[in-house]
Amino acid sequence: MIIRRTVYIIGDIYKHTDIDRIKEVTAKIPELLVNLVATGATAMSAGYLITSITDAVTTRLLQLAEKRLGPAPVTYAWVAAGSQAREEQIAKSDQDNILILADDYIPEEHSKYFSLLARHVCEGLNTCGYIYCPGDMMATNYDWRQPLKVWKKNFNQWIDRPEPEALMLTSVFFDLRCIYGNRSLFQALRDHVSGKTRGNRIFLAHMTRNALSRQPPLGFFRNFVLIKGGEHDHTFDIKLNGIVPIVDLARVYTLAQCSSAINTHDRLDLMESSNAISSDSAGDLHDALEFISNLRIQHQASQVKAGKEMDNFVSPDNLSHVDRKHLKEAFLVIRSMQSVMKSRYQR
Repeated sequence: MIIRRTVYIIGDIYKHTDIDRIKEVTAKIPELLVNLVATGATAMSAGYLITSITDAVTTRLLQLAEKRLGPAPVTYAWVAAGSQAREEQIAKSDQDNILILADDYIPEEHSKYFSLLARHVCEGLNTCGYIYCPGDMMATNYDWRQPLKVWKKNFNQWIDRPEPEALMLTSVFFDLRCIYGNRSLFQALRDHVSGKTRGNRIFLAHMTRNALSRQPPLGFFRNFVLIKGGEHDHTFDIKLNGIVPIVDLARVYTLAQCSSAINTHDRLDLMESSNAISSDSAGDLHDALEFISNLRIQHQASQVKAGKEMDNFVSPDNLSHVDRKHLKEAFLVIRSMQSVMKSRYQR
């Protein structure tokens, strides 16, 4: 029933030529999340379904932009980054996207077209509830709208000189998925990046150090470490300190394997099949990711039902005794696997 509802929403998106009408369709996503939680859907399946709607909105906006602007002067690939690329979006998400342009792109002749294309799509996504990226990692930013050869050069620089800003960018730009356009451009970039990271232990050590900067919110005595004061007093950020550490960990292992896997559960499967970690450890990480992610969507669904704006700040007081116990166990799994990753890639 939920899958049928999602298919209906996607079909409705492709029927419309007006952004305001598409916005009316995407306004139903929070209700869809509530129904997903009510029917016991897993967080992984919720991520796939909700991301499929985002992909449809993005594709439709690109189709409408091309109809308005005319055919593109050179081929291009519209590429999603971050949670959309990983197919792990939930109802409240910002947008992360880039444009890869063919190398016959001539700035003086073609820049205006792609600037207008990116503006149309990003403004449309924002109108439909996918807010602008706070870090401006969007195709409307000239830096993220470049020919393939420039993207290759950018990744060369980030990998060869992994400074703090470069590591922050790679944590987003190593999670990429082509949504629309010339997929061979995207594949060429992915192949290039894989070649640069293969066996690059220095870069992996820096990526590991960056990943370890996000720790689960658990103190020495296994008590929750909570935010003190302010709007989110006595809560923790379940996404930043619960989900992101697993995402980061899986990304490092995937880079080490030169795999094209993007979804975090797929990356955990790769870690197991390549014997990077044991089957038990992989199972524990799968369970930890699913449990923490389920708590997140349950929290957000309850906010929707209460008429509140969704966020990622969870208070332990709102969790059952059993959920608090299981959450601490999940955090301990993350901490243990972070230690394994540190010993492997920071020797």
